Amino acid sequence: MPGSGKSLLSSLLKEKGFRVIVMSDSVRKRFEREARHGERLMDYAKRMREIYGDGIVARLSIEELRGTEDRVAFDGVRNLAEVEEFSRLGNPILIAVHSPPNVRYERLMKRLRADDSSRVEDLRRRDMEEISLGIGGVIAMADYVVVNDGTEEDFKRRVAELMGKIG
Repeated sequence: MPGSGKSLLSSLLKEKGFRVIVMSDSVRKRFEREARHGERLMDYAKRMREIYGDGIVARLSIEELRGTEDRVAFDGVRNLAEVEEFSRLGNPILIAVHSPPNVRYERLMKRLRADDSSRVEDLRRRDMEEISLGIGGVIAMADYVVVNDGTEEDFKRRVAELMGKIG
């Protein structure tokens, strides 16, 4: 979910030698060329899914591969159709990052990216949009869940422990 710590996990994976592909960046490239006037990135992604199917963002992200990477992480999986697309590459390992809503909302209000809000009501609405895309199914099917409800150091320690298990 937004503000859970996916980007921090991605940076830790990069340090471990993974190539990280941020799925929203794959969509954003196309969004900048094709978006309708005033359309939000989230609405554009929904429209793309309606036209090309729920796995479209994964397919766009897979196009980013150079074919030589042996350790790739995709940041931002939103539905099980995307997981299915990644399964065509091999046996993906799903890692969910969980943070309680109040912790995430506090983080989001501090960072204030372009798609963030300083109003809790807007953040809850965004959560519902994410859930409507199918993210709950992805979280439920995750092979591992890393809880990020404390300090950054706590999270880094938990990720290091997980990476020790995964290899």
